[in-house]
Amino acid sequence: MFQIDQKSRKSAHDQIVDNLIKLIDGGVLKPDERIPTINEMAKLLTANPHTVSSAYFDLAQKRYLIADRDHEWYVSSRNDNAKGSKSSSKSDRADIAALYGRVNAGLRELQQRGEKSKDIEKLTGMTESYFIKAEKLTKRFDNVTALDELDMSIKKGSVYGLAGANGSGKTTILKLLAGLLDQDDGEIRIYGIPLNEAMLGVTIGYISDEQFFLPGYDLKALRKLFRSKYKASWNNERYDKLIELFGLDDERKISTFSQGMQKQAAFIFAICSTPDVLLLDETIDGLDATARKHVFGQIIEDVADRQMTVIIASHNIKELDGICDTIGILNNGRMVTQQNLDALKANVHKLHCVFSRDALAANYPYDGLDVLHMEELGNSDLLVVRGREVDISTHIKKFNPLLFEIMPITLEEIFAYEKEGASNEQSD
Repeated sequence: MFQIDQKSRKSAHDQIVDNLIKLIDGGVLKPDERIPTINEMAKLLTANPHTVSSAYFDLAQKRYLIADRDHEWYVSSRNDNAKGSKSSSKSDRADIAALYGRVNAGLRELQQRGEKSKDIEKLTGMTESYFIKAEKLTKRFDNVTALDELDMSIKKGSVYGLAGANGSGKTTILKLLAGLLDQDDGEIRIYGIPLNEAMLGVTIGYISDEQFFLPGYDLKALRKLFRSKYKASWNNERYDKLIELFGLDDERKISTFSQGMQKQAAFIFAICSTPDVLLLDETIDGLDATARKHVFGQIIEDVADRQMTVIIASHNIKELDGICDTIGILNNGRMVTQQNLDALKANVHKLHCVFSRDALAANYPYDGLDVLHMEELGNSDLLVVRGREVDISTHIKKFNPLLFEIMPITLEEIFAYEKEGASNEQSD
């Protein structure tokens, strides 16, 4: 059908919307034609189900798509209201989908304006329900503060990217969530229950940055151990399929595997344990493109089918793009920003501007903009600005620039400039 272009300036959400509109307007998708469900589309595109869901409801608001009571999605038809009971049920569902789409679009606009979650709750009268919530989380190692009153909120079924340089606190967070460390202050709750109590009824899978396997074990021997530990949730059929998919020899000693192969093996055992929460610490880094695609595909499958919640920690922010719906950026044990990934990408822009000397002498065109970074390149300026693209463009054009263009910006650059902006705020 189409693929998500990770190099595009457009978010995955907007790409899905734009591509489906083109297919419908171009007649490739016909009126009343069934399209993949949200979960099916997520698997086809290896895209986050939350992103696909948001795109579908936006299209329902625009009357391009409708959904029936069985959650099947169809291309809209102008004659839906005159097609009997089945079409009537689709029309009823379409009205609900369109209403949800308008609410969703409004929330996305608030996010893109940079409104904080608490402010959105006050404006909408709705309180976010989070699966995992950490408040004022603090952890010290001797005289070093690894986490400094960190707050983090994660929805069930979310793929949450934890980004930051080495030493920013990513591994410490994952170890606290896995129950391998205890915090000094603050608390972690799952479903509102303290972590230690919640872990009695929640399965948490954790893959550390460094792999440790029992000496002399091959994958078959390790499978027996995992089957014994996870009797109720172990999926033996899936294990066999994944061993074949990743091309691993389960009779070969794990100590002879390369580092990448050991990460693949660790992932297989974690996902086949059917965890409610999967914690990945730099697990994707170092995998070849094929293995990475397999890992992402399996993650999307479990998120779509059973609402598994995933936290992926990585210093390589490129690895988080496309798979995560939410991202938290860490710096020195503090949360710099925590946002919906599509909203984050849509809310930070790189500008290239040229103004005449007379215009610059009369007015300073960048006053009133939330500038994260600026540098002069001869007679032109390169800026990174936070805000809605339409608002930024309107502001700049009021000063009659000789040149104004919005340039592509990568998630890595956004991460760097958000970190730079946070550091400047702290120094102020």
